[in-house]
Amino acid sequence: MNGQGKRKSTESNGFNKKQKFDPLFENICNLVRNQKQKLCAIQDQQDNTIIQHDEDLAVEKSVLYVRKSYKYLYNKLEKKSADGLKRFLITGTSGIGKSCFLIYVLIQLLCDDVTVIFQPLNDKYFYCFKNLTVTRGTYDDFLSLLGSPTTWYLADGAISPKLVQATTVVSLSPNGIATKDFQEFEKRHPIEYYMGPWTLEELLSCRKHVFPLVPKEIVTNLFHKAGGVPRYVLQNVEVSIRNVIGHEGRPDAKEMEIVEKEACKRIELAISETDDFDKIIKCFTENEGTYVEISNRIVHRIPDETHCDYHYEWASAYVFDRIQERLEEKAWVDCLHKIRIMRNPYEASARGFLFECYAIHLFRTGNQKFEVRKLRGEEKDQFSIHRKPNAGFVRNLSDLLKYSGENIVIVPDKQNFGAVDLFVTPNCIFQVSQTRIP
Repeated sequence: MNGQGKRKSTESNGFNKKQKFDPLFENICNLVRNQKQKLCAIQDQQDNTIIQHDEDLAVEKSVLYVRKSYKYLYNKLEKKSADGLKRFLITGTSGIGKSCFLIYVLIQLLCDDVTVIFQPLNDKYFYCFKNLTVTRGTYDDFLSLLGSPTTWYLADGAISPKLVQATTVVSLSPNGIATKDFQEFEKRHPIEYYMGPWTLEELLSCRKHVFPLVPKEIVTNLFHKAGGVPRYVLQNVEVSIRNVIGHEGRPDAKEMEIVEKEACKRIELAISETDDFDKIIKCFTENEGTYVEISNRIVHRIPDETHCDYHYEWASAYVFDRIQERLEEKAWVDCLHKIRIMRNPYEASARGFLFECYAIHLFRTGNQKFEVRKLRGEEKDQFSIHRKPNAGFVRNLSDLLKYSGENIVIVPDKQNFGAVDLFVTPNCIFQVSQTRIP
C-alpha cells in the first residue's frame, strides 16, 4: 500500500535499513495475523492477562502484560468514539505503562480491521496500519487517511499532536501536558482519562511473566519506596542487574543493595530537590514543568473508579518520611496559610492532599490538643498527643499487632487502608478530610 499524499511511503517488507523502520510494528501485524481470535477474547476477560509472541511487542519484550485498567479504558474509548467524541488524552504518573496501553489499543483496533496511524515517541515518522500491512511515512503521506473519521490516530508521548478528523488518542505524562506546545490540542477539550500506578500484586505478576530476572524481594522493597511504577520497580532494576552481574544468576545481598540504590536514584534526587513547601506546591501547578517532573517521582495521581478524575498521594510512606525530614518546622507552620490561599485550579486539586500531610505531621510531631465533637449531639471533648510520640508504619492488618502501648502514631499503606489515614494506639482510627475554607 502506498501512503496518500506527496511522497511515496516505505513498505514494511522492503524498507531501506538506513531508514530504521521499527520492526516492532511488523511484529504486531504478525501477532494479529496469527492470534486474532485469541486477542479478541482477551478484551472480554476480567483479570490481568498476558499477550505472548515470539518477537518483541513492548519495552523490548516478547510478552505484553495487559492490566485490567487497559481493558476498561479501551472499552471507554470504543464507546465514547461511537458516540461521536473524537479526541482523547490518556495521562497519569510517568513510568506506569501508558505507551504499553497504546500498543494494546493498536492491537485491539487491528483485530477489528480498523485503519490506524501510529506516531511513536520521539519519531518524526508515522506508521500506517491497513489490512494488516504496515507502511511508514511522513505526516503528509497519510494526510488523506488522517482526514477520515473512521481512521484512528494514536500518538505516543506527542506534546504537539496533529489536529485531524481521525479519532485521536494521545498518551502523555503530566510534564508533557505542562508544555506550551500541548495547549493547542488541549484547547480542543479532549476527554481525559487517568491511568493509575500498579498494585504490588500486578508488579509481582508482571515480574513473573515479563521480568523474571528481577528477584521478588527487590520488587517488594522498591514498591514500598518508589510506589507502583514499573519503570523503577522492574525495568530499571533489570538494567541494573545486567550491569552488576550480567544476564544470568541471582544477585547476592551486596549486589541487591547496589541494584536497589541504582533503581531509586531518580526518586532520591527528586526528594533532595524538595526542601520547602513552595516547591511542593509548584509540583501541582501544571505550568511549572520542572517541578511537575519532580512531582511525578514523589507524588502519584490515583484515579477514581471511572478513571475520569484523580487525587494525589505520596508515592510511598518512605517518600513522605524523607520529605518530612527535609522540611523545617517553620515550613510546616507556614503550610496551613499556603493551603488557604491556593486558588489556581491545579493547586486547588492538591489542597486536600497537602492538608492531609499537614494533619499527619501534627500527629507525628505531637504536643497537640484537638477539639473533639460527636457527630450526633453537642457533646465536646479533647484529644491529646504528647510530644514526639513513637511512630510506625503498617502494610496490612496483621502489622498492627506489632504495636502495643499508648499514643503510637501509625501511618498505614494507603493501598490496603483506603479509608484510614492514621491509627493512634490503642484504639483510635482517623480519616483526614477538609471542608471548604472560608
